[in-house]
Amino acid sequence: MAASYRLLVDWLNNGFAGSADDVTARTLDQRTPLNVRYGRDQSRQLSPTAPGELNFELDNRSRDYSPDNTSSPLAGFVQPSRKVRLEATNGSTITTLYAGYTDDFDVKPEINDRSVPMTCIDALGRFKGVSVTTPLYQGLRTGDAIGYLLDAVDWPTADRDLDSGASFLPYWWLDDVDAFTALMALADSEGPAALITCDSQGRIVFRDRHHRLTRAPSLTVQATWRSSGTEPCISSPTAYNHGWQEIINSVSVEVPQRRIEGDLSAVWSTEGQTVVPSGTTLTITARASGPFLGALTPVQDLDYTLLSGTPAISLTRTSGQSTGITITATGDVVIQDLQLRAYAITSTSVVVSSVDQQSVDRYGPKSMPDSRLPAWANIYDAQAILDLTVAQRAERLPTISVTMRGAGNATRLTECLTRNLSDRVHVVEAHTGLDADCFIEQIQHSVGNGGLEHVTTFGVEKIPPVVTTALTFDVAGRGFNDGTFGGGGLDNPSTMFRFDTAGRGFNDGVFAN
Repeated sequence: MAASYRLLVDWLNNGFAGSADDVTARTLDQRTPLNVRYGRDQSRQLSPTAPGELNFELDNRSRDYSPDNTSSPLAGFVQPSRKVRLEATNGSTITTLYAGYTDDFDVKPEINDRSVPMTCIDALGRFKGVSVTTPLYQGLRTGDAIGYLLDAVDWPTADRDLDSGASFLPYWWLDDVDAFTALMALADSEGPAALITCDSQGRIVFRDRHHRLTRAPSLTVQATWRSSGTEPCISSPTAYNHGWQEIINSVSVEVPQRRIEGDLSAVWSTEGQTVVPSGTTLTITARASGPFLGALTPVQDLDYTLLSGTPAISLTRTSGQSTGITITATGDVVIQDLQLRAYAITSTSVVVSSVDQQSVDRYGPKSMPDSRLPAWANIYDAQAILDLTVAQRAERLPTISVTMRGAGNATRLTECLTRNLSDRVHVVEAHTGLDADCFIEQIQHSVGNGGLEHVTTFGVEKIPPVVTTALTFDVAGRGFNDGTFGGGGLDNPSTMFRFDTAGRGFNDGVFAN
């Protein structure tokens, strides 16, 4: 049994309405399979998300995809940023395997080639290289900050699916920061299991650090994969990583403790003359050494000396780490010594840490990269994130790369087409001895030979154990010598406090990290 596949490129940017948009018959998938990859950059929940990619090769004997061929029906339209969609139809079910955009391509004119290999990226990939500056925001959750970041890059509201987030950010702002880097920093400030990705509809998706404790596909085993026996069975190749090198048992981070200065002060200034010819407008970027709030439009004789002309002055924003001072001149304006006053945000820091001494004694201290620490979280969320990280990784967690070959096997094909990131699966692999629930962290598809071949590679990581008998003084069998402390970072979804679930409220549920 095989599915049928359709590859679409929105060349004319009109919603896939063009007659040339269906390029399925033009793909050279017998020599270059269609390859899709998305999820984390490693098969571990602590790893950052990598932008999703699609690679394929088009037959270009017609020269339709040659950008300099002015007689092509697509002349002027073969270019980056065209929407791309790869669909699979299995019976009556249509599954979108990839939604993204053309990014780069190469024209191969040799007689044995005459083709155009193309590389596509998803929405996350488009944020790389996009510089973002925002106002300063106070008292928001991680999902709110992601929303403000998406606003700053003009990402449509309809193309978002964002959790609120568990971490509380006392202050957050961006000043000329790469948008993708900023998104990953917010995911790190949410903590382990947090996920920022792009779904099959092309939407930006944010899942908080608790999503695997609350969403059905993560709570219940969706499938059992075996190395032999009952289908669906794992195919070759299979790669196993025992996880010794990824142990984390001792982590610390400096958490900024920011506060607003009591009085207005000059947060930026420049000396000398600023000249704006009559009838023109000049915008000066005033970049402070740190964040500020409540910036005031510069006032004559207080923030500058006017030597000539009549200026109209305004600010592009009143908070952040920089703002634009816009001066529109009536008459030739000459200003001497300009400054910007605002309420400066000052900062001290508190160090929080988490250590599993048994693991340190056994393996030596193992930390994590500073770049992955929760830069924006408050002190309590930072502590919870470190506790979660150490509790989950003080002992090794193996990963395994599982291959499913869907051609000719309906059960395996179903796995290829229906599994998603964060799905819980049970893996039984005889040679390694792995027999455990795992989370899917990474997915790769390879489709070739006219759709007769579909190979999916899943990168999965073993799920760490949870505390099942949390210490509870007023419950028999849960007291001293019976219960285990419920802290340590490992939350149990079956006992986690939730307002909207019966039996999980006050006197019933246990607070999660």
